[in-house]
Amino acid sequence: MRKAIFGGSFDPPHIGHLEIIQQTIISLNIDKLLVVPAFLNPFKSKNVAPSHLRLKWLKEMTKGMPKVEVSSFEIDLSLPVSSIRTVKHFQDEDETYFIIGADNLEKLSLWQDFEELDTLVTWVVATRDDIKIPEKYEILKVNQNISATQLRQGVDEAYLDKEIALEVLSFYKKSIK
Repeated sequence: MRKAIFGGSFDPPHIGHLEIIQQTIISLNIDKLLVVPAFLNPFKSKNVAPSHLRLKWLKEMTKGMPKVEVSSFEIDLSLPVSSIRTVKHFQDEDETYFIIGADNLEKLSLWQDFEELDTLVTWVVATRDDIKIPEKYEILKVNQNISATQLRQGVDEAYLDKEIALEVLSFYKKSIK
């Protein structure tokens, strides 16, 4: 089964994430897209929204998308999980695409066991902020210029999927003061 893995904090999930999901389904010849929210990104010290809530929002945001599966794998472990561990968990004999945003390119070589990970996946890089993407990567054109960091600083309903917008707005308005 040809699959792609799209992981992240999704704190909060927003229309940029949704466009990456949609473009992945359209652009890659895959049977399944695994969306894997992190319990805690290994490069971060905390999340604003708890993992169970981010998982719920992603499931609501992607319901009705037949090739998309939101996985609780990393959340169920209740600890920061490296991408190599996630890839090995879902690995089979078929090709695995691994989706990242262009903002991750600068620190990609610092990821745990990067050299091994690099042999296990085909990297797909979503465009962002006019960051130059080297030709060795597959490019996923995304036209949303928003980040979860920007949203946490001032949540704007226009950047949230309508299925989760009210709940996300309510949560972050209470949590960030």
